[in-house]
Order: sequence, then C-alpha cells, then structure tokens
Amino acid sequence: MLITAMGVVISERNYGENDKFIDILTAEYGIVEICVKGARKIHGKSNSATQLFAYSKFCFNSRGDRYYLNSSEVSRVFYGLRMDIKKLALAEYFAEIIGHCTTTGQTAKDIMRLFLNTLHFLSEDLRSCEFLKSVFELRFMSEIGLLPQLIGCRECYKYQAEEMYFLVDRACLLCGEHLAFKELEENYYHIRITNSVLEAMRFICLSEQERLFNFRLGDKSMELLNEITEKYVLARIDANFKSLDFYKKVCEPF
Repeated sequence: MLITAMGVVISERNYGENDKFIDILTAEYGIVEICVKGARKIHGKSNSATQLFAYSKFCFNSRGDRYYLNSSEVSRVFYGLRMDIKKLALAEYFAEIIGHCTTTGQTAKDIMRLFLNTLHFLSEDLRSCEFLKSVFELRFMSEIGLLPQLIGCRECYKYQAEEMYFLVDRACLLCGEHLAFKELEENYYHIRITNSVLEAMRFICLSEQERLFNFRLGDKSMELLNEITEKYVLARIDANFKSLDFYKKVCEPF
C-alpha cells in the first residue's frame, strides 16, 4: 500500500554506498523511518526533498518491516539554517528532542506545527536563538503532557507574590513564604522567578499557536527563562542531548 504524507526530515543516516535512512515527522503517523534508495548519488532525484529539515510531500510503501521511498516533492528547505552554524545546531537540538519523545504511530499534529513554525522563525531570523530555544522547550513539554503547574503557589494558590520560585524538579511554583531560603540555597532546581518571566512561561504554555511567538523579554529576563526551560527539559526527560552540548559550544565566544 502506498502512503502519502507531508513530513519534515529530522534525521538522516547513510546506508551502503548510495542509500540512506531518514526519519520524518508527520502529523498523522508520528515519526516514520524511510529508506531512500540512491539518495547519495550526485544527481539523485530525491536529494532536495530528503535533506535534513526539508519539509516535503513523501510517498512511500512498506516491504517487510521497512518503509521505502517511492517519490517525494519538496515544499520548503529552510535555507537560512544552513547559513548560520548556531541556527543549524539549535535546529538539530529541537529535532533530537522530538526524536527522543515522539514515536511511530502517534499523531503529532501540534508538535509538527510547533517545529515548522519554530524553524520558520529561526531560518528567517525573526526571533533570536535564545528566544526560540525557550519557547520550543517549554511548549514542546506542554504538548507531550508535561505541562508545569504555573497557576500559582502550590501551597497557598497565590497567583503572584513578592517572591516566587519555580521548582524545576517538581514542575510547580512556590511563594517565598512556603520555600525556606536554606532549602533554596541547597537545591539546584529551585529558581527564583520574576513576574515578567512567569508571565512569559504562562503565555508559552497556554497561548494559541498563532500567538506563541508574540511576546518580548529583556536580555536578563530571557537569560533567566533560558535557564529555567533548559533545566526543565533535562530534568523531566532525563536524557543527555549531544546536540545541546554542540549548540552551547558554538555559542561560546572565541
């Protein structure tokens, strides 16, 4: 049976002399691994459509326990990612998170939309890498069912307080009255949060996708948001992402 689906390539692996395997993220089938015959030939007909981060229409069929590409038609390739190593490294980090948390057979409409929109803003330089990193990290966690509790203090339900802390390891908020300072000092995952960063986190988690990128933060607030969202991903997923290490490396000043 021939299957047709729009998908974005999130990883590729060479196979033999001329072939390769690609993993594509689709709305209907989640992640699908496809063998592309002759993909590494110079004049391979599927080169553009099957390159990393290409968004394409794929037609493929199954033989045994594998899928093989029948034809493909490229829709968008996000050229801007290849012009900047920092952007490319960040896109690879997003793709690695998706690959780690998304499986074959599950619908991934919202995840795919988030990924494509983030790649668009990244490729076109419409938002900073730091901004997009935090937005993607926190919204992705929300989409896969790991939405943090951000309504108010877990103990007294205060929406805002003079001192508010986000407990990364517990995915919740506590006001200063319910978190001893000694405990804060001894815990890497207890982060004092400003009102502006807290409102940004609420917006990322709860806004409609059409409005997801429509907010601004100052440099210091963005630095704090980046610290929180990255720690949250690493704590909740409990994985080591090599692409994140590489992204941090290319971000280091020379």
